Amino acid sequence: MTPATNIVTVEELPNAVSLEVSIPFMLGSISLAASYGSSFFLVDALRSIGQSATTAGAVISTGTIATILCSLVAGRLADVLGMMRTITLAAAMMAMAMICFASASSLTLFAYIGGLFLGGGWSVFYILAPLQVLCHVRADARLKYLTLLSGSQMLGIGLAAPLARTIAEVAGSYIAVYVSFAVACLVGTTLLEFAGGALAQAPRIRMSTVRLTFEGVLATLRSNTRYPIIMIGVGACVFAGLSTFQGLYAASRAQSADTFFLVFTLTAVFLRFAVAPVIGKCRLERVAAFLIVCTIAGLVILFVNAGSTATYILGTTMFALGYGLSYSTLNSMVVQIAGIDGTSLAIASQVFTLSYFIGLFGFPYIAAQIVKVGSFDQLLMSTIMLIVANGVLLTIQVFSTSGKH
Repeated sequence: MTPATNIVTVEELPNAVSLEVSIPFMLGSISLAASYGSSFFLVDALRSIGQSATTAGAVISTGTIATILCSLVAGRLADVLGMMRTITLAAAMMAMAMICFASASSLTLFAYIGGLFLGGGWSVFYILAPLQVLCHVRADARLKYLTLLSGSQMLGIGLAAPLARTIAEVAGSYIAVYVSFAVACLVGTTLLEFAGGALAQAPRIRMSTVRLTFEGVLATLRSNTRYPIIMIGVGACVFAGLSTFQGLYAASRAQSADTFFLVFTLTAVFLRFAVAPVIGKCRLERVAAFLIVCTIAGLVILFVNAGSTATYILGTTMFALGYGLSYSTLNSMVVQIAGIDGTSLAIASQVFTLSYFIGLFGFPYIAAQIVKVGSFDQLLMSTIMLIVANGVLLTIQVFSTSGKH
């Protein structure tokens, strides 16, 4: 087999991705994220066709299981089909999910099939898209493009609510909502395929294998990459607990939970796009430490808030500043440490995303028990302690990694 002529060393990679690649890739990401965000209206959509909230919960649970399971095999698919082709396949799966949701009024089974397609498609895209970015740019540019990617995803999810509401009001049904998002997914698939064609000839580093193996995962968890991997899982726990039970907090302070989600989304999206060009110039450990301080500050402000809307907005803004930039920062840290420790970049990045999924989907049950036994304020105190623990982990990681330089 003739070796690919565009395989280069890390030092030979460019510092930027061409606009003919980055623009369609980011626009495609926005389209898919918006479609994923439409799942938040699944309860209303199914109730509008006579189904119960229990059915919606079962569909969402089906999607969650598919998310975790497909995360484990995404790398194997990429090894067989190619990474970019697998990403576009995931986009097509999400289009199928939207079509299934639109067809649920004729047969409820379609909703469950849609849940499987949505969970599988989104998890494969979410776990492989960062890898596609990482293998085409130099180390000092990775944080910039990971931040742009996460900003695109957050923008798409944030756009889902107003778009779905507008379409439902104009068309008078949720079928039109999911048909529209199916079209958006198909457009996104086309954009990603276009980006993939341009990337095929672009310089990239060789990834001998992408698939997760027991030995590879174990090596990742034994290396210093385990610290940011644990940190993103803990951060996901905090976000999941805070967002899932935000209604309880808002009610206890005579506020509206919509304020939290609107301020968080706008702040996170703005910051990700605003700081992306410059954030890569800073030391990752310093950025992570700053974000931890901001996250703790936001949680403390929310805790001491006695019912002020201005304080609610300030606390949410600080939390969005801290948590909103943490994913791309910690992901870049994982890649950086993997290079120092000699562990697989591809496996470390995937284990990182798996840790995020586990925290995001697993912690709400624990949070529910905390709220049930105590109150939301006790949950807030628990989340503050979790972020403090992240600060301790970051300190340990800095000292552990510095010894390898």
